[in-house]
Amino acid sequence: MRRLLIAIAAASMLVSSVSSAFAVEPVASDPAPIIEPTPSADPAPSEEPAPSVDPAPSAAPDTSPETVVTAAPTTAPSANGKAAPGGAKSPDPQGRWIVVLKNGTNAAKTVKDRGRKLGFSADRTFSHAFRGFSAKLDRGQIAALRQDPSVAMIVADERIEMAAQLIPTGINRMGARVSSVARIDGVDQRVDADVAIVDTGIAQVADLNVAGGYNCSTTNRAAWGDGNGHGTHVAGTVGAIDNGDGVVGVAPGVRLWAVRILDSNGEGLLSWYVCGLDWIAAQRDPNDASRPLIEAVNMSVTKWGKDDANCGNTNGDILHQAICRLVSSGVTVVAAAANDSGSAAARVPASYNEVITVSALADTDGKAGALGGHRCFSWGTYDYDDTFADFSNYGSDVDLIAPGKCIWSTVPGGFQYMSGTSMATPHVTGAVALVKATRPYFTTGEVKEALQYLGTLGWKTNTDPDPYHEKLLDVSKLGARGDFSVASIPGGTVGERGGLVRFPITITRTATSFERVRLSVAGLAAGMTASFDASSVYGFGSRVVTLSVNVPPGTARGSYAFTVTGDEHGNRHPRTASFAVLGDTPTALPPTTTSRTKSTITTTTVPARISWAAATDSSTAISVYELQTSVDHGAWSAPSTTTGTVRTASATHLLGHLYQYRVRAKDSAGNWSGWATGPTMTSLLAQDRSASITYSGTWRKSLYSLASGGSTTYATAAGAKARLTFSGRAIAIVAPVGPGRGFGEIYVDGVYKATISFRATSGKSRMVMYATSFATVGTHTITIRVRGNGRVDLDGFVIIR
Repeated sequence: MRRLLIAIAAASMLVSSVSSAFAVEPVASDPAPIIEPTPSADPAPSEEPAPSVDPAPSAAPDTSPETVVTAAPTTAPSANGKAAPGGAKSPDPQGRWIVVLKNGTNAAKTVKDRGRKLGFSADRTFSHAFRGFSAKLDRGQIAALRQDPSVAMIVADERIEMAAQLIPTGINRMGARVSSVARIDGVDQRVDADVAIVDTGIAQVADLNVAGGYNCSTTNRAAWGDGNGHGTHVAGTVGAIDNGDGVVGVAPGVRLWAVRILDSNGEGLLSWYVCGLDWIAAQRDPNDASRPLIEAVNMSVTKWGKDDANCGNTNGDILHQAICRLVSSGVTVVAAAANDSGSAAARVPASYNEVITVSALADTDGKAGALGGHRCFSWGTYDYDDTFADFSNYGSDVDLIAPGKCIWSTVPGGFQYMSGTSMATPHVTGAVALVKATRPYFTTGEVKEALQYLGTLGWKTNTDPDPYHEKLLDVSKLGARGDFSVASIPGGTVGERGGLVRFPITITRTATSFERVRLSVAGLAAGMTASFDASSVYGFGSRVVTLSVNVPPGTARGSYAFTVTGDEHGNRHPRTASFAVLGDTPTALPPTTTSRTKSTITTTTVPARISWAAATDSSTAISVYELQTSVDHGAWSAPSTTTGTVRTASATHLLGHLYQYRVRAKDSAGNWSGWATGPTMTSLLAQDRSASITYSGTWRKSLYSLASGGSTTYATAAGAKARLTFSGRAIAIVAPVGPGRGFGEIYVDGVYKATISFRATSGKSRMVMYATSFATVGTHTITIRVRGNGRVDLDGFVIIR
């Protein structure tokens, strides 16, 4: 069998911890994959099975001999599993396995049934982070469980231990003393948040507000006291009480929960780690069961491993799976980058994207400016003030840097300096508690975003081993949740052709407001769209965002209102804005009426053609015309509609009746013109034998029953003329057509207008052969002159006046 070590990211200032880890390999062909560590030559004593995990927290640590609470150690816990304060034996993963059950499986019942059948006893049962159990198993039991349909995966247990330790004056350096949320002033005003310390436990010391805990390192779940000192040191940095005595933490007096996953050596097993996460996941807010009880988890614990970027589902990493589920439930997890002077990408949980990963800064004076010299000796060297700690891991997985060298904090029986990323991490965890105490609605992603925004680059970034210069933790500007306002939005205008109307929107904040304000628009008219150059704003101070409203062409003139709303987690501030669409009204022109050519009159009716000139509109095209008729001064008819490109209509008039037309136009913006009304008209018929008609040349009368008056007058000789002088506003020539007919030249008021043909393949009677109109009623003369050979008949004239 192969054995894995998980190391806490801290060591004492005198001796550094050395840890090693081995690659894990899944057995792809097995029904339930088994993940085994590499074999080790070191035997270790077995451990008796523990009862199933009971998620109920214990209010105080058990004081039985199993929990060893000692004064601050003067040497670091050993990484080799041999020596430990208090003489506790190193936990041994030899022959121990973690069995992951499939979703929906009843873990307790399955453990009981399979244990009785296969002859093993589970020492820990998990039902929240995932479903499963841990136990000591032989090969036969493993083989049987591999074939069990309820088993998803079998993972070899691993040993975990403290990684490395060292620390400086971090509370001052990160600005906690001036944060109005931390309120560090020597008066006990406790931060209202809950933090779990996943570590060696927490000792009940006067300077810490320990609310309870849970022990996964032995069978006694109440034995969460600290026999090592590392967990108590971490807890003091997170939340030592601000009472004028001892030390003070980042989030003074925060409720601390001791989740012990390491023994007094600072070592443990992966199953203990998962057990601790399982317990945290089970704790719910007593006032709202949908929310977790614990807002932040400090994990100054690490082991070799990599992030599969899939929450452990690709590489079978059950630790990653458990942490992802914890984070998705609303718990912010803060992890140490570890102390290998290498890439954090080789360590877990440091490399997991879901956690906030912390590297360590060497700070010797608690002040910016790199003026503190090199007064702190740890890890075998002096680090200069404001430089990247020489032991700290680095890389793109690191999210923040915090003081981590020569940090003074609580230990069982007193206080002690320690150094390491283990000491940097609780600074960030305490900052998470400050954020959640004032902004409990923040998601885990928003907590990370806030701390990275509040951080600064006020350290010697040129000492960073990589190009990814993480922000230095800084909560000096963190105050109570602030407020914001949306300033009055000035109006705008756009023409009928549409386009963008731009509005400057000013977001003004109170002094402590920096949260993300999301902007939205409601109430725009149909067809309009809106976009912001930034859909949300973040950070202190005022900000101007530009809103662009796209107005489609053809939008009707008028004022349009809409609402812009700024929203910061339900704190909503709406503001009404408006703009105007400008444009001119179309101008329609009155219609005119003529007889419709190539159509036939009757003895009582004549065909009419109504036409009008294009309406005028300087900015927008005409889209619609409407036409109405009044007969004999009666009511206007229902309108007939044409498109903007059609400006004619046909009608039939009764001879001797009065007709009047009016037209109006609408542009593509929806604006209507007024009605343009034409004159009142009547149609009269002058027969071919009317005394008003004069003939010159040879014309003969032809009795023709199909003619309008029973006869026509015709000529065949070139130059023969028929002339009518009339009073009116339009005139038309009516004649028969047929084979052998000729041509006639038309003159109006002595001016040549057209030559028309009376020839057709078949004969037709009473045809309107030519029509014209005049702007006003007047006296006019129309003449038909026979051109060339061919017969030309005149049936009569239609006069409109």
